[in-house]
Amino acid sequence: MNIPELHLPTENKEFIKNPYLKMAEFRESTPVFWDEINDLFFFTRYKDVRSIQSTKSFGTTFNHIDGFEETINNQVIPITSTAYKRSDQFGTYENFWKSEEFSLLNLEGQLHKELRGLVAKAFLPRSVQQLLPFMEETSSKLFNNLKGTEFDMLKDYAQPYSVSIIGKLLGVPESDHLEFLDWSHKIVKMYDFEVSDENANNAEEAAKQFIEYTQNLLDKRRKDPQDDMITRLSQVSEDNNFLTDDQIICTVILLLNAGHEATVNTLGNGLHALLTLNKSFEEIKNETEDINDVVEELIRYDSPLQFFQRYALEDTEIGGHNISKGSKVAILLGSANRDPRVFEQPDQINFRREMKDHSSWGGGIHFCIGTHLAKLELGVSFNHILQEQFSLIEEPSRTGAFGIRGFKNLLVSA
Repeated sequence: MNIPELHLPTENKEFIKNPYLKMAEFRESTPVFWDEINDLFFFTRYKDVRSIQSTKSFGTTFNHIDGFEETINNQVIPITSTAYKRSDQFGTYENFWKSEEFSLLNLEGQLHKELRGLVAKAFLPRSVQQLLPFMEETSSKLFNNLKGTEFDMLKDYAQPYSVSIIGKLLGVPESDHLEFLDWSHKIVKMYDFEVSDENANNAEEAAKQFIEYTQNLLDKRRKDPQDDMITRLSQVSEDNNFLTDDQIICTVILLLNAGHEATVNTLGNGLHALLTLNKSFEEIKNETEDINDVVEELIRYDSPLQFFQRYALEDTEIGGHNISKGSKVAILLGSANRDPRVFEQPDQINFRREMKDHSSWGGGIHFCIGTHLAKLELGVSFNHILQEQFSLIEEPSRTGAFGIRGFKNLLVSA
């Protein structure tokens, strides 16, 4: 079956504002299409997206497969951003790529299995659960200071809340949190379809500073261990094999970027969705028995991560289409999460929805390792949010990025 050629208009401001209308059109008429501009096969339907997430026929890199380089013209770097992963540009952003080299998102095969196993030992649910009192205290303190005022939910609450928690987990002093925020904001701009030279250079410098900072903190923890994630990462082992410094640094950077940015955007997207329901928060609370149902439904409804890329590691068939070994594909998570074949009335928010298995946590070997932390963190926030009644001061504008979906600000009154 021939795959039609279309274009996902990520450069269009109206599409960025609401991509779901166009993605629904693609999902119904051309669920699989080739986009020459982005050099990708796009998949829009839930079944296909979940298949690609779970099958070993697709991966984020192909370095673990012998002889695979010949299939795709010696491109031997992992997928991260579309604009800056070509082999002729690999050396241009040395520190950025160094920060990605051992990211769990970019590994496959035995190396991924070994590294994830060691990280999981340091990232036990009980160590995350111990953060719950700190989450409650931090969230309450921030909201108490904002009561009776007009404020930016992202800048004044979501960002300091999220970075405080990831900082506490890692063992980063509070005085360094603003630097962490700045580095994270700059690095994640490399993950979208369109990356300007300015943003790429900023990300490179941020990665350089982040790597140096984390190396220094790691050296301190080896001399003076603490009850934090960096110490645990330096100590975990399997058959006397320990994580290397580079592996620990990449893991710390991933935990900040994935944990912080996704949390902030989920809170922004989620609160905006709640404020457009034309219901009081008291009514919403009465509709829900478990705050986790609120978290899951808001992530499904407006996912903070809209797409993910993979390579076909072998000739395979998805959605009735043959995909050749070496092809690059993109799965549209936001589209899959609104597929009416799976979710009844998908464009409506329903906190009592029986089907909760959306695509935003990933799947297979790349299922989000920080899911427990994210759910706990978001649950505390939305539980506190629903105790208040916020009003939207003005309709917010989107950041302009498609891949990582969020707002520039979210001005509300409490």
